Amino acid sequence: MKLLLQLAAAVQLLILIASALTPRVLDWRKNLAVLHPFLRKLFWVYGVFIVMVIIAFATLTFRHADAMAAREPVARSLCAFITIFWGARLFVQGAIFDPRPFLTNWIYQIGYHALTVLFAFLVLVYGKAAL
Repeated sequence: MKLLLQLAAAVQLLILIASALTPRVLDWRKNLAVLHPFLRKLFWVYGVFIVMVIIAFATLTFRHADAMAAREPVARSLCAFITIFWGARLFVQGAIFDPRPFLTNWIYQIGYHALTVLFAFLVLVYGKAAL
């Protein structure tokens, strides 16, 4: 279980690498330009906060994988929260987003589906640690 959790921490950092490509792939400069400046900044701030949360998840997992694997009470609660976070992200991926206009080449298509698999992996690993 500890190894799976450490792998999950690494996966979250990989997701952040992929997320760094999002502004370019989705052409945020052009697509957000039509928004009021406050909303444009708010969008970026939300993005930064999400990145910080994911870094925290990865860091806490690396530092406390033993406690998570041992299913200590606070660690189980953290795993439950991380499961809910990634479960919500997986739900959004499948039920809310329509990425088709942006999946313009096979690399983007593979990347999108790979992210879906990674989100599911995180839900399974953290869910197992939480239970």
